[in-house]
Amino acid sequence: MSQVLHPKFVTFILYLCWTSEKVSSQQRHYDPSSESNERNIGSSYFYYQQPEYPRDCTEVNNQCSTYNVSGVHLIKPDGYPEPFEVYCDNAVDSGGWTVIYRIQDGAVLFNRSWTEYKTGFGFLSQEFWIGNDKLSFLTNQNTYELRIDVTSSNDLSFCITYNRFRVSDEFSEYKLTSVGEYNGKRDEIDHFLCPTNSEDWIYISRDCSRRCVCNSGHLSCDDYQCSPDAVCEETNNGSQCYCNTGYKGDGVNCTIDVPPSDCQDIYERVSTESGVYKIKPTTWQGEPFDVYCNMTDEGGWTVFQRRVDGSQDFALYWSDYKDGFGTPHHELWLGNDKLHSLTTQKNYELRVDLVNSLGNPYYAKYNSFRVNDENDNYRLSLGSYSEGDAGDQLYYYNGQAFSTRDRDNDAHSYHCAIHTATSYWCSTCPYNSGWWFSNCGYAPLNNPYGTDCFSWHNLSGNRCNIKFAEMKLRPI
Repeated sequence: MSQVLHPKFVTFILYLCWTSEKVSSQQRHYDPSSESNERNIGSSYFYYQQPEYPRDCTEVNNQCSTYNVSGVHLIKPDGYPEPFEVYCDNAVDSGGWTVIYRIQDGAVLFNRSWTEYKTGFGFLSQEFWIGNDKLSFLTNQNTYELRIDVTSSNDLSFCITYNRFRVSDEFSEYKLTSVGEYNGKRDEIDHFLCPTNSEDWIYISRDCSRRCVCNSGHLSCDDYQCSPDAVCEETNNGSQCYCNTGYKGDGVNCTIDVPPSDCQDIYERVSTESGVYKIKPTTWQGEPFDVYCNMTDEGGWTVFQRRVDGSQDFALYWSDYKDGFGTPHHELWLGNDKLHSLTTQKNYELRVDLVNSLGNPYYAKYNSFRVNDENDNYRLSLGSYSEGDAGDQLYYYNGQAFSTRDRDNDAHSYHCAIHTATSYWCSTCPYNSGWWFSNCGYAPLNNPYGTDCFSWHNLSGNRCNIKFAEMKLRPI
């Protein structure tokens, strides 16, 4: 469980980093532990002292006196009109610390006005604020070190220091002009932050950038970063990364709770960038599988066929076309089982992109596309040609069963998947591919790459020896 730091006792201490000549006068010692000696900061004490007052608790500590122990003393910083009382801590780190603030039990209210913070309030023996006017004169007469002592509710303590502390005057609204370099001891802070007997205690920073875990009373900290699919939220128990709606995980690693069903789902829920993603159609019984998502033309296109350079053999068998082959980011056939599961979960449109041998691009769209199951030999149901400049060639294949070199399901007397034919518009060539053949005269986009059989006869330009083909689906 994340925890928030609750200090029990805090003391800010200033230390002047130079020494002056010792003041020979003896100074009255005031014991803050005595309740009868308790005074408001604005009170005064009358006792004999030489006119030259010490300027801070460092000079108090350097005096030749048997009374320069911790307690209340008079000081007068350079330029300040009158001497005033401060509490000097001479028991810590060689002494000479001018205490400017203390809070320990909530006895003094710190929700005060500007004037009260200017002049100071509280009791030097208990809780107090020295006053911004005094603080400004004090810190501008030389270079000071700031020390902060903290004690937790379970009595663990640590301190940190800054080597250059200065506060401006009232005209500049007591601006904190400098704190210098941080000199805290990391081990002490880690030990302080780790509660007693809490080996499972976890602390996460407010901005979710650091995560610390208790180990033998000390914290072990490392970087903590929310997943891109998560947000950093602050609760009553502290900050933590939480996965977005629709995702599951620990906030650092988030996975989609329900896998996307197609690339349109990817586009809406995951990413608008083209690339390889995992999907799982709602009717698919197996594990999620990789597809290439083409996010052009308003995005969401699931690619199921691509020809690029002929590196993938398409003259394969029924089982190959059933399961799929190739790689999603290059040449591929997604697989007829996947294609059936994909196209039966929603209504899909089809887009075919082509580049002919002259490098000219074309495309064709059909308003519906569906593939039946294996029991019906993956029969194709194709809608109307709806858009494009490639022309309608696929109408020849509508309603046809799928054939491969080892399964002849076409209506022709020849086995078109392995037939050598003379094209009506190109040269004689072997088909050798799996497709929804109607007869052996119309070349499909799975025919051998680099031959005239790899063609689209409705193109207005060079229709033979196509250089690029991609078929993809998007829900309507």
